[in-house]
Amino acid sequence: MTTHLGLKLRNKEGGFSLTADNYIKFRSKDITSPHFEDLEHKYEKAMMNFDLNMKYFKTLSWDEFDVELQRLVASYTFDKVTDLNSIDGVKGFYIMVLDDYCQAYIGISHDIKGRIKAHWGRQVPLDQLAMDFSVYSLEIDCFRALDTTRIYVRPCPECNFIDYPLIAGNLENEIVHKLPIDFCLNQGMTGTKEDVRERLRNRDIRISKVLGQPMC
Repeated sequence: MTTHLGLKLRNKEGGFSLTADNYIKFRSKDITSPHFEDLEHKYEKAMMNFDLNMKYFKTLSWDEFDVELQRLVASYTFDKVTDLNSIDGVKGFYIMVLDDYCQAYIGISHDIKGRIKAHWGRQVPLDQLAMDFSVYSLEIDCFRALDTTRIYVRPCPECNFIDYPLIAGNLENEIVHKLPIDFCLNQGMTGTKEDVRERLRNRDIRISKVLGQPMC
């Protein structure tokens, strides 16, 4: 059995790292569906997005990525975790680092260990991969356990999840906005109007880079 960051991983069809072959999962009934042509169109759209993102990731500098990541970690006093069992039941903020892609994802949970395992175990449906709003940005749940190479945690025992996002959510949003969008997998657009406008502008720049188009 494969062990990663202290956890024994259950066998998962397609392996524990994201590939073009396991990015999308067809069910047997999909193949015989009368709407299979529509599924093929969605598949082509999703795979084009996959290929564009993979090419984009290769253009990024790991050194620049790590500098921005370490600045974020230091600014918000995150600690590196090498064994997820050490944070069993801990609530607070977490950063999943995907070094091979120069990407990171920032999240918050009442059970960080359980939430990270959920990210690793989910297979994103084809319909979601091919939706217009998800084009040009892969979700954290598209990746698999071994794609996460480092994890940083900032416990927050005082976080009130009942009032989320009025309290803890505001800090999560602040942390997300501190990481340049080139290196950030978070897709949410929350915060003040100016925060959202700035993030949208940065997202448009990222989309241009993914598509290989010159920026105005």
